[in-house]
Amino acid sequence: MKKVKFFSLLLIITTILSVGLPGCRKPPGPSGLPFEAIHLGNNLFVITKTTAEAKESLHLPFIARFDDPQDIQAGDVMALAFDRLMESFPPQAVIVASEKLSGESKTYPAGFDLAHQLLQIRPEKTCLIDVRTAEEFEAGHVPESINIPVDQINDIVNSIPDQDSTLLLYCRSGRRSATAAKVLQDLGYRVIFDLGGISGYKGDLEKSGLK
Repeated sequence: MKKVKFFSLLLIITTILSVGLPGCRKPPGPSGLPFEAIHLGNNLFVITKTTAEAKESLHLPFIARFDDPQDIQAGDVMALAFDRLMESFPPQAVIVASEKLSGESKTYPAGFDLAHQLLQIRPEKTCLIDVRTAEEFEAGHVPESINIPVDQINDIVNSIPDQDSTLLLYCRSGRRSATAAKVLQDLGYRVIFDLGGISGYKGDLEKSGLK
């Protein structure tokens, strides 16, 4: 299954590389640059916004590694333009123009596909967190996720002290993950994605017994 997903992702990347990124010619906002991306650290970015034209070939959110970015830290948001993507996993390119838009912590909506890719690309800095109760987690959870119930989310400072970690949250419907995301922002965590409800996950769930 993982090999199928990996080769499917490579096929998507190859398609993008073959058609190019026409949106680079039409800036979407006042920055005058066509892409908006959040920096995860170590030159790895998630593109969250682009032009309507580029969306036809670039499926957002899109992970890429950019060489020679500005001196920025994890969680910073940039407007940017880049040279042609090179075929790799994740795709790589050189930034040709950039502008820092924000350094404030913010939560971004995303799906489980992004979580799966980030766990493959950067597992040591990526945490998939189920904020439901322990009983709900035991009954069925997304593989590779850990359980930190929303009413215990402050305890994350002990289990995940690195505030530059990429945190991906989910619950049953999206309400508790949104609540947890706000708490994490207040605690100083800088890279947070809200995946919403577990119903958005299309794979098989894992079950585990309570200790």
